[in-house]
Parts: sequence; C-alpha cells; structure tokens
Amino acid sequence: MLPQAASGARLIRSIQFEKIGTEPTRLGFSLVASGVAGDQSLLFLFESSGDSASTAAALRASGVLPHPKMERLKRYGLHKSAAGSELWIDLPPLELGHSHVDLFPDGRVLLASRRHNWRAETDHDLNGVIFDPRTGRADRVGLGDAISDLQIDDLGRIWIGYFDEGVFGSSVGQAGLVCFSTLGEKVWEFPADADHTIDDCYALNVAGPEAAIFFYSDFPLYRIGADFELTWKQTKLRGCHAFAMSETEILFSGQYDDPPNVAYIGRSDREGMILVRRAYLFMPDGSARPRGRLQGRGRHLYHFGEDGIYRATLG
Repeated sequence: MLPQAASGARLIRSIQFEKIGTEPTRLGFSLVASGVAGDQSLLFLFESSGDSASTAAALRASGVLPHPKMERLKRYGLHKSAAGSELWIDLPPLELGHSHVDLFPDGRVLLASRRHNWRAETDHDLNGVIFDPRTGRADRVGLGDAISDLQIDDLGRIWIGYFDEGVFGSSVGQAGLVCFSTLGEKVWEFPADADHTIDDCYALNVAGPEAAIFFYSDFPLYRIGADFELTWKQTKLRGCHAFAMSETEILFSGQYDDPPNVAYIGRSDREGMILVRRAYLFMPDGSARPRGRLQGRGRHLYHFGEDGIYRATLG
C-alpha cells in the first residue's frame, strides 16, 4: 500500500519500478557480477572453474597475464541482454576476482578486479582486461586498487571511482575519480584544487559523454562535462550509494540506515543547494522495494534482486 501524507501536507513522492528481466543462467557457470552498459543493456558476468596447467602456461607465454606467477585461472562468459535480444560472449581464461564489467561503444569488453596489489610505480598488478570479441585479443591495463564503480561513456572513456582504501593507499586512485582512455591510459583525474576532496566515491553515474559523482565526506553532487569542466551542488544527504539523473531531478537511494524502499528526490535551487524530499520505492505489485543492489545509469535507477531486474525512470 502506498503511504499517505498527513492532512494538508504535501504528498510524498512514490516511485514504482517496472520489471525488465531476470538473471540468466549457464550450466557449469555461476554469476559473479552484473551491471548496465551505456546503451542500457543488461550485463551478466559468469565464471567457471580454472583451466589446465598447460593452458595457463600458454597464456603466460602469450603475455596475457601481468606476472609469471598467478594462482587460479577461471573461464568467463558475458551475457548481454537488450530490447529482447541476447548475446553470449566467451572470454579467455583469466585470474580476475570480484570483477566490474562494462562494454565499450565498439563492442569491446572491459573487466576489472576490484582490488590489486601495488608495490611501486613500475611494479603493480594489471587488474583490468580489455577484450575484443571480434579478434580474440585481450590487453591488460592497470586501473588501480579499491574500485567502487566503473562505467564507460559514449566516447569510450573509462570512468572509475575509488573507495577510501584506493584514495589513501594507491597512487592510481588517490584523486578518488579517474578517467582513462579507451586503451586504459589515464587522461584525467579529479583535480586537487577542486572545492571538495574525494575521500570515498559512493556513487557514479555516467551518461553520454559526461559523468556525475556523489562522495564522502561532504556529499556534494559533482557533474563532469565532456571536456572535464566541473559544476557542483551541495546536498544535506549522507550515505547514498546510487542515483539517477534527468534534466530537472535527481533520484537518490536511501541514506545510512534507511530501509530499502526509502529514496530522495532532489532539485537544484539558486543558492547552490540540492533540495530534497523523501520518496518511496515500490515494486510493480505495489509492495515496498526489498533489499537488492541499486545502480544508476542516466535517468534510470536499476534494482538487481533475487527475483529479477527492475527499473525506475525519471521523466
């Protein structure tokens, strides 16, 4: 049942999700990561057991792996679902773990381990893989430790936000937000002379050629334009881990300790603030949104749950 506002009070905003899909399955594989690409297609990364020692030796000789001693190789498969069509992409055996996944506009696949070992500027794990299904080529790139989120823009640039262990531990992610080229080379990072400092990138939303971030500890909302120009608005929110954006509104997930069906709708005012009011998130049958992972991409907020994938859209 939708909540009712007290007599004379402004109605609380209600946001209803629509179901857009279910998690696919693949025999002999388990789902290890999911996400949303820039074209709004759904991505599901599957992992199987490791390959033989001979396969591992051949891969090391080819230069696919960053170091001669790697532990367990696993085979991966990526399922892409969009507008009723499905595509399976098989990837070579790799040793990645706790991966993020996205697609480049040209169809190449980006996988990145959340964590990596940094020993020195010239001695660190290459925790990213750019794979081209058309040629079978896999290139290793170093994307930094403690990746909180990863999304690719319409220009093929890789935007990565880092949580605190990457900001305070790895030189790659010390700025909190880094933009890499389509080849995995660093081209920009959040400037040290900005009005705020990123201690922990809580939420990232990349749409078109632009990005937006919401971060600890002051929790402003920054927009980064196609040419890396910065604009920002302050919020009074704390701890939101996902948001969707339209031209006029921002839909934030709940704050610290909020139940999973609580959200916030924000609008910018002339004083440089984002004014918010509480909203409630509901499933198609009218029940309150249960626990599940949220991801914002453009004006859409996605819910990944046990019984399916759902989407709420700002007008």
